[in-house]
Amino acid sequence: MLTEPLVAFTPDPAPGALQRLAAEVLAQGARGLILWAADANGVTPADVDGWLAGLPVPVAGGVFPQLIHGSEHHERGWVVVGWPSAFEVAHVDGLSRDDTDAAAALAQVLPAPDGVAAVMVWVDGLAPRIAAALDAVYDQFGSDVCYFGGGAGSLSFQPRPCLFSREGLRADALQLVLLRERLALGVDHGWQPLAGPFVVTGGHGPVIESLDHRPAYEVYRAAVQADAGRDPAPEGFFDVAKGYPFGLDKPDGRLVVRDPITIEGGGLRCVGDVPPYSLVHLLRGDPQALVQAAARGAQALAGTRGPVLVADCISRVLYLEQRFGEELAAIRAVIGARALAGVLTLGEVANGGDACLEFYNKTIVLAALAADADA
Repeated sequence: MLTEPLVAFTPDPAPGALQRLAAEVLAQGARGLILWAADANGVTPADVDGWLAGLPVPVAGGVFPQLIHGSEHHERGWVVVGWPSAFEVAHVDGLSRDDTDAAAALAQVLPAPDGVAAVMVWVDGLAPRIAAALDAVYDQFGSDVCYFGGGAGSLSFQPRPCLFSREGLRADALQLVLLRERLALGVDHGWQPLAGPFVVTGGHGPVIESLDHRPAYEVYRAAVQADAGRDPAPEGFFDVAKGYPFGLDKPDGRLVVRDPITIEGGGLRCVGDVPPYSLVHLLRGDPQALVQAAARGAQALAGTRGPVLVADCISRVLYLEQRFGEELAAIRAVIGARALAGVLTLGEVANGGDACLEFYNKTIVLAALAADADA
């Protein structure tokens, strides 16, 4: 009988390799399965839907740009996390539909929240209105539970089924995994303020149209070029912009990172919503600061037990490039011989147990069983 999560990995991208790995984990007493796939595996509903329907335990998880196992990140393969207790899974489908009411949908599918200590949140990272869906989740469970998860999908930014469920691979959906075990979290990013704050004087959803009544791209371009000595021009925008995200000012003084990914007219489209009239700072990256942030996140797990699970933004890999291994090494230096496994995501979901539920960008979230968590 398992008393802690059990982590297993294979670099083999074939669906049969996933099935064999899951069978090994089930044979060791897992009562639930969290499945993480690398996008380059190319998994399709035809590959896994029949197998998922026949599993004897609850199943959840998703397809992500890359995976983490031990001290390495992988573009192909599977991670299977065997959970020591059975969990319930709830879904909200059709996030992109105008008539989808996430709050009403959750009220219909969620069991009573009694006994839920933590919620894993996996969401199609390319779906719109993620923030509204997370608000609905927070309204249901509040700050008494811990949230951990991230955005699934592909760096091709082509929508496709990306969430594993008993009913098969899902797209355009939010998935909640309701856990009885309490988790502890470490959340950090390491990005430093460079300019601002600016008032978002125009925008909608993830698009910032104007800052301080000037076109957002004009403001951003001037500030970045002055610091970097490189022009974040439309051609090759992301090559420069990956080192200069925004930081959304929160009432408690935290900065929630928002990643500008494309130019839209005179504005900028980010990953995640940026509310009108909010304050944003322009942030700057420093590789050593990001590595140190990962170490701080791991240090926040002091006193926890079992494997360390991680949701780390794929854009940190794109920024750190060959130095991303230093980030994983910094975590390993803190957690020692404990297993480390996770996903490189399109946005991260967490609250740390003492703050509102957030959809982060360019952030690292680490989770482990709290010392007093019952299995």
